[in-house]
Amino acid sequence: MHNHSLFEFVGQFSSELFELVCRIENQLLDQPLASLIQARLYTEQLVKIISKEEGIEDIYPLKHSERIHKLYRQNAVEEDIYLKLEWIRKKGNKAAHDINEVNINDVLQVHKFLFEISVWYMQVYVSYDFEAPIYKLPIKTAQETNPLGAEDLEVLIKPYVDQTMQKMDEMWAEVQRELEAIKGEKKRVHTEATEDVSLQQLEIAATSEKEILASSQENQQVLGVKQIGLNEVDKKFTLNIETLTIDTVMARNNFKLTKKTKKATEFEHMKNGEVLYLMPYKDISIVLNPKTVENNPNFKGGKESHSTALTQFPKKIKNGKTPTSYGYSFKFKTEGELDAFLKKLNV
Repeated sequence: MHNHSLFEFVGQFSSELFELVCRIENQLLDQPLASLIQARLYTEQLVKIISKEEGIEDIYPLKHSERIHKLYRQNAVEEDIYLKLEWIRKKGNKAAHDINEVNINDVLQVHKFLFEISVWYMQVYVSYDFEAPIYKLPIKTAQETNPLGAEDLEVLIKPYVDQTMQKMDEMWAEVQRELEAIKGEKKRVHTEATEDVSLQQLEIAATSEKEILASSQENQQVLGVKQIGLNEVDKKFTLNIETLTIDTVMARNNFKLTKKTKKATEFEHMKNGEVLYLMPYKDISIVLNPKTVENNPNFKGGKESHSTALTQFPKKIKNGKTPTSYGYSFKFKTEGELDAFLKKLNV
């Protein structure tokens, strides 16, 4: 039944979703109403998986729409994927309440969106090396289900699939309007959070400097060193580098925390706006913007790294067909090594 399915790759991450999408595909033209409703169910289950992957599921269960909005607000899904998820959700809801609202345009577009969303998930969460199959129209060749013949049917429905999204329907326009409202809210919340974090980071930096200065003075007394100027105290800082934490290193180098997810912690330089990401690995690992690293002799040895968590960085295609955010990662054994490295960015 499932041989030669366009969605065969879905089985690599969920056998249940593979079974569901095969049912959708097999009945797409015969039962368009059921196809729209089941397409909504498919995206609902996939969104739950993404939410779990990102570690942002609340204690209390979220509604499907709430999950989609939350994933977008936290940059776990991109704008293009958000629009397609929302459109399918709304179409599925409408089909469940109004059987007269289903047409061939809707079900064919849903099929294409399901394919594109599934390919995106595969390349982002399963394997960057995944090569997506060529998209094909869901045409049945059996005479009893396709009296026109496969070739005639393809000619008939292809214009619907090829039309641009801007010309689809009012529901697409509605989803876009909602997106603009969410983007405005994201901007406002980000601004307020950045202001709060900036104050916290300044307090951390001030506390850190006081502790380091006090510790340096204690070391001087133990060593029998006379009280000296602040410049000399700074030189003695290396005696206390082992007492540093990641937070104090970031604060000392003017980096403020701007966002934290399961995949990465984002920092922004308070003076020059440089953004970097601290990755949740065993060793201390940060990722820099490729624009900062490429063709810059001060940053040699970095390894190209792709991740959806690098939301502020440019995108490019690695091995698959979906562009992903990327940067260059650098690893350090101690906070002291990180501190010395960050001084290159502290200009």
